[in-house]
Amino acid sequence: MRKQNSIIRILILVFAVLIALLVIGGGIYLFSASRKLQSIALQPDFPETSLEVGTQYSFTINTKPSKASIKKAKAVVDDPTCSFELKDDGKAILTTGMTEGQVTVYIECKDIKSQVITFSIVDSVARAQAEAAAQAEEQRKAEEAAAAAAAEEEAAAQVKKYVKATGDDVNVRSKNSTDGDVLGKAKKGEMFEKVEDVDDWTHIIYKGQDGYMKTEFLTEISEEEFQEGPTEEEEKKDEKKDEKKEEKKTEENATTEESQTQSKQEAEAKAAADAAKAQEELLKQQQEQLAAAAAAAAAQPATYTLSGVPVTATQYNNLLNMFRFATPNGTDAEAKAEVEIHSGAEIRAIIQDKGW
Repeated sequence: MRKQNSIIRILILVFAVLIALLVIGGGIYLFSASRKLQSIALQPDFPETSLEVGTQYSFTINTKPSKASIKKAKAVVDDPTCSFELKDDGKAILTTGMTEGQVTVYIECKDIKSQVITFSIVDSVARAQAEAAAQAEEQRKAEEAAAAAAAEEEAAAQVKKYVKATGDDVNVRSKNSTDGDVLGKAKKGEMFEKVEDVDDWTHIIYKGQDGYMKTEFLTEISEEEFQEGPTEEEEKKDEKKDEKKEEKKTEENATTEESQTQSKQEAEAKAAADAAKAQEELLKQQQEQLAAAAAAAAAQPATYTLSGVPVTATQYNNLLNMFRFATPNGTDAEAKAEVEIHSGAEIRAIIQDKGW
């Protein structure tokens, strides 16, 4: 009986040990299952989409579950000039190379892989220097062109030009407007030294002073023709013309008495017509002045604001062009967003450094 009881106790003990082993094994299995890696997410710790050459960038590695082990994970980068390493603090560090291009990175642990992220690598310093050099070259060419144009203009100004009247009794005025005083009347064939063209008027030297004639009544002539003076035929024509003028003057003197008998009403009507014409000329001049003022106002450069800093249109365009290379599509909106990443103080420093 005692022997039987001992066997029963041994069986109970064995059974208890088996149950304990099952409980411990199940707990270990459940613990391991709860820490088994399900997914990996790679999160950049920076906002840039374009990375600078020779610079380090940090990424946070997120796992599901959060306590899953990634000791056997590896960081993969497709550019041999770049390095991508895992750190013990749950971070991954990407160090870009010294050449521009694209780089792709991801994390892989056994058969689980994070999302693949691709970045552009740019050398903004080199691009800025190249752009500055290009702008300097353009400015140099513009200055050379302006100097050449000024030299041509100066050379042209030193060559005297001459004109001859093609109309008869054409008014020579004190300014390039019908409002100018009449300095005299040019005879057909009369020659003058030309100063310049002013709209549809020609600036001439008339009896030692500045005068203006309608360009349509003038034609350019050579210096030789000017020096030779009017031809004999033209002088005869002028003589005949003077004779006709004398005859006309005699006729006008004969009709002077009749002219003085004009009625007061006719004189008042003429005065009213002259006043209306003067008013019309004044209104036209005022309209021209208003149009000129509107054109001048429209020509004023627009101003813009970047990061709270007011900038001129030229400075605005220069800043957009400087940072356009860092945008995916190169649009003005993207370039402006790229500029406004910088603070107002940084934008002022860039403008001052570039001399804009």
